[in-house]
Amino acid sequence: MAAPPATVADGLALAGKLAGEARAAGADLLLLPEQFATGWSATEPRAEPHILPALFRTAVEHGIWVVGSCYEGYVRPRNMAYVISPEGRIAASYAKVHLFSPDGEDRACTPGTTPATFEAGGARFALAICYDLRFPALFTHYAACGVDCVLVPAAWPAVRLSQWDLLVRARALDGEYYVAGANAGAGSCIAGPDGELVGEERGDLVLAEIDLTKISAMRVALPVMKDRRPHLYTAWKNTHEW
Repeated sequence: MAAPPATVADGLALAGKLAGEARAAGADLLLLPEQFATGWSATEPRAEPHILPALFRTAVEHGIWVVGSCYEGYVRPRNMAYVISPEGRIAASYAKVHLFSPDGEDRACTPGTTPATFEAGGARFALAICYDLRFPALFTHYAACGVDCVLVPAAWPAVRLSQWDLLVRARALDGEYYVAGANAGAGSCIAGPDGELVGEERGDLVLAEIDLTKISAMRVALPVMKDRRPHLYTAWKNTHEW
């Protein structure tokens, strides 16, 4: 995993700097990596009460939507992503549903159970966190909800960055929407509804515009959601052991 910031203050200062740069570049929303201020830990998750208030201040100061990740609770905390509006309110929150059992995150944290969507700038967004990328059912649900972009803060390891890139693109292609992944360290990227990468790298930022007409055109040309047969999937589940 990427090394965590030296201190929480360092992580928050970097978030503020990126928010200013993103706004100056014309961005309306900033997505930060998973546990950007403390670093992700499977076995020693660390709740810090200063992170969320700092995100409020950052969003209001720079007039930008901010999506940041932090832990909530002190005994088996939840790995959370919060969406803060430019007015300084929580527009959505999401607790990581799929915990990374190979490193023991499922024993140290409490899993979430609920998807999350919100609207900003005329587009509908949804939230997922890191390991969630490996579970297409969540992303299919978001496609059925008419989501335009799924935001994925992550701390994906460098040794599996090729899989990260593949999964971001695959989930975007499956759902025929955008998927933006902010990864701690390296590999942050944005994929469009055709599965192709669309982000422009500018310093520490990856920038892209959510083109709603491109989403609509893709869904008309290839109506994947309409052609699904969920009644069969339910029947298979009820008659076969998964």
